[in-house]
Amino acid sequence: MAISSIIILPFIGFSKPKIISIKVVFPEPANPAIPIADPILISKSIKHIGGVNRLRSMPQSPNIISTWSDTGAVHIYDAEVQLKSLDGPALPGSKQASEMPIYTFSGHGQEGYAMDWSKAHPGRLITGDCNRNIHLFEPVGNANAPSWSINSSTPFSGHTASVEDLQWSPTEKTVFASCSMDRSIRIWDTRQHDKSQLVVQEAHDQDVNVLSWNSLVGFLLASGGDDGAFKVWDLRNFKADTPVAHFK
Repeated sequence: MAISSIIILPFIGFSKPKIISIKVVFPEPANPAIPIADPILISKSIKHIGGVNRLRSMPQSPNIISTWSDTGAVHIYDAEVQLKSLDGPALPGSKQASEMPIYTFSGHGQEGYAMDWSKAHPGRLITGDCNRNIHLFEPVGNANAPSWSINSSTPFSGHTASVEDLQWSPTEKTVFASCSMDRSIRIWDTRQHDKSQLVVQEAHDQDVNVLSWNSLVGFLLASGGDDGAFKVWDLRNFKADTPVAHFK
């Protein structure tokens, strides 16, 4: 079984340019004899079992990182210690870094790529696999001991092919969108697993592989497909052949 790594890194030592008209001017050092230091790249790594198909961090707690492994498992890590160590050596008695996930879910049974953390409900995660199933991770722990509950026997079912991307509503705690190789886009409510609330069956001419929910205008959803098309949908009138914008 392959061992991969999650790399955590910042960029430090960059001088931000001042823009005057169309010229870019970098600030001069206080002593012209001392050159501006080169950018410094430092990093910390966490061992990961299997290849990393996708990685996402929780918006409210960026140290909580979820990954989709090509082994078919979803892992959740707490990278707090690794992130803090980028600022300098740890103090005596500090919490020790761990490379073990704090939570692992193997109920998908097959690898996947779709994954998203909710911005409206801290700790809530959804994942979708290549076998068309979507699972909801409900937070049940606390800040000191985070954990999740998943009802693996009742996935969200409706797609007929691989789930390619998932996006939570930026404002609604129970609403998310999914897209699939079956060419459809679906809008779900977490309180109903067996049926999506809205669906456009032929959203694209080929696989729909990416979604982006507008964070400022909550009824606008963008999608991209293997047909090379990019579409914008108004969820107030969510029907086939009615995108408000279509670029190809």
